[in-house]
Amino acid sequence: MSEFSVEFSRNLRGAGVVGAGGAGFPAYVKAQCKAEFALVNAAECEPLLKKDQKILAYFPEKVFDGLELLMRAVGASRGIIGIKKKHEKIIPRLEELARGRKNISVLKMGDYYPAGDEQCLVFEATGRVVPPGGIPLDVGCVVSNVETLYNAAFPGRPVTDTFITINGAVKKPATFRVPVGITWLEAVELCGGVTIKDPAYIDGGPMMGKVMTDFELPVVKASAGIIVLPKNHPLIVKKAQGRPTFTRIGRSACDQCSYCTELCPRYLLGHNVQPHRVMRTMLFSGGPEHKLHSQYGLLCCECSLCSLYSCPEGLNPREACVVAKGDLRELKVGFKNSPLNTGKAPQVHPVRDFRKVPVSKLVKKLGLEAYNKDAPWSDAVYKPARVKILMSQHIGAPCAATVKEGQKVEKGAVVGDLPVDKLGCPVHASIAGTVGKVNEKYVEIIA
Repeated sequence: MSEFSVEFSRNLRGAGVVGAGGAGFPAYVKAQCKAEFALVNAAECEPLLKKDQKILAYFPEKVFDGLELLMRAVGASRGIIGIKKKHEKIIPRLEELARGRKNISVLKMGDYYPAGDEQCLVFEATGRVVPPGGIPLDVGCVVSNVETLYNAAFPGRPVTDTFITINGAVKKPATFRVPVGITWLEAVELCGGVTIKDPAYIDGGPMMGKVMTDFELPVVKASAGIIVLPKNHPLIVKKAQGRPTFTRIGRSACDQCSYCTELCPRYLLGHNVQPHRVMRTMLFSGGPEHKLHSQYGLLCCECSLCSLYSCPEGLNPREACVVAKGDLRELKVGFKNSPLNTGKAPQVHPVRDFRKVPVSKLVKKLGLEAYNKDAPWSDAVYKPARVKILMSQHIGAPCAATVKEGQKVEKGAVVGDLPVDKLGCPVHASIAGTVGKVNEKYVEIIA
């Protein structure tokens, strides 16, 4: 690595910069790689979430700054911002900025789901197909989220705030920046509160997010936002199904129509993932047939398109793939040692372009039309009375607290860290105050 790459990577780790699109992958790892293309995932195709678009509307220069720093670190000859062409108010400004920067361009994509899947983005931007079981780096690409690059534009500045969208059944949907560690209840109250009596919420978006009912949980660095819905909304009920329920229903109702496979975005890229064959496992009690069919879920990206859009019976192929992967992990079976891994290069499906799912149709199928509203940007500054800084806000090993109860801390101070040889980043105080409770899960700070 160059001297700049080493310094940039060190700054990213020290500042606690992680992927802000939900996964929370430590950004410093990507900065240590070599890549030809640096791609910005600005597709934001989870319905009702708006934070990436608001960042690009109000802070585009900083995103470009972060992209340029990443390009320099990884040696990328091109930077590409992938954004849906429907964002007509944002794109002209992005194109103007791109003209003033070296080797950066804007890719305008259709409004389909999941355009934001990193492997779909790689193909749209470069024409290259990530090999099955591989990552974008295998084809010379590094992919970053909008907010991640925004944070990277401030070398060494600790990540103490995060951008989130609050949408759905709230009085005033909004997108804003808040201190890490406030509760989702506080965030909802900033939007005027809920408009229903018995609310639940989806953390991270209606397709890939998780159903939650505890509004006292803290916001983390990787949070994208929440969608508040009634507990009896069909989407909440469907996503909350447990394994016994979706297995029982799937066993009795799946007719092997294969729509789940035919519309699967990874299958259309040529990967051998076939959810309809995973559904067949529900007919077997065990044995080689069960194991073989389960392996057709190993390359599932868990986008939920099969379960929430494709299946005409309303079944749950996505969850079948998720549990199949879990079962296979216990058997130490992954794609690399699966008989499905033939080593052959994938061939993109010839009708891929005609099987992309429009987000407008997806919103209707999800029953979210009444909640599909803008979440305007708010620059109001929120000063919480206390925060809980979770010790695990990223992929990798959790942090251990570095402070003690009663200790005074300033905003930006490290309150949790881990050895440099472990995958992960430190976490920082998002407000100044006195340390309250300290345990293996979180550090509480009282203003």
